[in-house]
Amino acid sequence: MAPDQPPPPDTRDTAQTLDDLEELLKRIPGAQKVINELRDLRALLVGRRAPRVAVLGRRGSGKSSLANALLGRELLPVGAVEDTTAAPAWVDLAVQGRQVRWLDTPGLRAGGRPERRQEVERALRAERPDVMLWLFKASQVDAGVDEDLAELVALRTAVTGAGGVVPVVVVITKVDELPPTERRAPPYESDPEKRAAIERARDTLRGHIQRVVGAELPVVAVCTWQRFVDDAAVTDWRWGLDALALEMHQALPVSAQIEAARAFERARSVRRKVAMRLVGTATSVSFVVGATPLPFADLALLIPLQSSMLTGIVYASGRSLGPRAVSEWLAVLGATVGAGVGLREAVRAALKLVPGVGATVSGAVAATGTWALGVAAVRYFIDGASAQEARAAFTQAAEEGPPPDVAKPDE
Repeated sequence: MAPDQPPPPDTRDTAQTLDDLEELLKRIPGAQKVINELRDLRALLVGRRAPRVAVLGRRGSGKSSLANALLGRELLPVGAVEDTTAAPAWVDLAVQGRQVRWLDTPGLRAGGRPERRQEVERALRAERPDVMLWLFKASQVDAGVDEDLAELVALRTAVTGAGGVVPVVVVITKVDELPPTERRAPPYESDPEKRAAIERARDTLRGHIQRVVGAELPVVAVCTWQRFVDDAAVTDWRWGLDALALEMHQALPVSAQIEAARAFERARSVRRKVAMRLVGTATSVSFVVGATPLPFADLALLIPLQSSMLTGIVYASGRSLGPRAVSEWLAVLGATVGAGVGLREAVRAALKLVPGVGATVSGAVAATGTWALGVAAVRYFIDGASAQEARAAFTQAAEEGPPPDVAKPDE
């Protein structure tokens, strides 16, 4: 979303809350760090957009299969012999509100068509990707890799400009085909032979990358095999996608991170990372707002801030963004939390009558309440905990309080 465009309709309340908070924080000495965090939060929630992912590799390396595996649906056709992609094209992949902007490309050096590289380069220049995925089939990490890497480096260089170098994640695909081939189905954690074969493939490819590219790049091994019948996966051997999603998350700009967390079906670690970032930022802001001597500032802004945090967590989990989910969530937590909120407000009002230390304690109380709500929401929406487990997480987080670097961000 461009800076001069209005926020999407479902984020306008959040945008107004964050704008009001920034105006308040500008009046508080020493709050610049929190203001910067708040701006990142705005990019994450209000400026959000689909990630742009360019996927490159030989024919048969599993480019289309990877797209289907990441989103959990058969969105792109898969070909075993010939390319199913005749020419590179940016496509919007979407499943139930989860979306990715995907550059679908033909295989490198395939079909005797040297003009393919120029076609891919034009597509990359037309729309700069946030991250490039370089795919190598596990059984081919030591076969003709130098030529592939040279072509991939040239394509990456072609789109390097004012935006800097496009981040790259190297993906080893089809690890199920590595020996022992009679044990193809994941998980592989309890199979020392399979894991050893995967590590050998990874080490071999890393060596080639270091020699040809002259730099270390993240290398992730995955299995993306699925078989669909009537749009339902009847065989699902997906493995390693959470680790891949984490590497992609590190490369993405803030504005694309929450949509990526939603889109990638097996990306629980990324969803948790994004959600805890929301909680940490909201907690830091709550501390400063709760400690400010400005009358009624915390009462007017803390509740909208906490609501924005909760709706963001709900959205990151893959659900629809809206107040209904938050209302249902607060009902799940029950009367104990409601009473706790009321108690916090009363304690904060009383402490503000005491100069100096009173304001600091008030900030700590505000931060603790926000932290407890956020931690419990992450347990419920991201981790899939039960209502009882979420209530226990709320109680524990309220008793322990947030980490010092979160509760007192500018100290």
